[in-house]
Amino acid sequence: MNTERQSTGAAVQHREGRRARLCTLAAAAVLAAVAGGCASENATTPASTGTVTSTSASTPAGTSAPPDSAMRPGMQMPGMTRAAAPSASALMVCGPEIREDVVKILAPPHAPTTTTTWTDHLYTCTYHLPTGRLVLSVKESPDTASANTYFQALRKQLGTTTPLTAAQGLGNPGYESAGGTVVILKDGKTLRVDATGMPATSGPHQLSRADLAYEVASDILGCWSE
Repeated sequence: MNTERQSTGAAVQHREGRRARLCTLAAAAVLAAVAGGCASENATTPASTGTVTSTSASTPAGTSAPPDSAMRPGMQMPGMTRAAAPSASALMVCGPEIREDVVKILAPPHAPTTTTTWTDHLYTCTYHLPTGRLVLSVKESPDTASANTYFQALRKQLGTTTPLTAAQGLGNPGYESAGGTVVILKDGKTLRVDATGMPATSGPHQLSRADLAYEVASDILGCWSE
């Protein structure tokens, strides 16, 4: 019995130690962003290897959508307003900086492909990795009240969650599920990193789904916190 308790305690300490290290990495990501390591939200984000499929914005009369309704990130159809397209900060989750971070964290044998969608102001980027799928999404709400409503609705949808500390969320409200989803609210944008489609452990450091989701989320926040 004592041996079992010691083993359980060691596992808890190991997880807490890992999360503390990841929190330190998150802070370092912010410093890197300030130093210019991440693209500005006002800059144009290069297109990803996947496509953006817009399923919510209607095509204005007299215009036509690109072939197969496929759009490159940041591309706008004639007559579309700026609000009808994802913001530069949303596009960043599928941009070169975060793609490079995912590759560094997981060290896959080849770079992942991505597919993206833009529906009801929800931009979703799915990384197709050899071992599973990592899904990043950003909900762009028109005001603080709407953002909080969406943020809380997601929490109920996920079931049991644990609040992130101020340090873990880099000063932003957030929560995580044991299954491997992290959600953080910042400036009217709700970031969701879903690693539930990945193995129980991933990458050379054998990160759990929850720790993988948190590390990717912290890297994105680092790029947003300029």
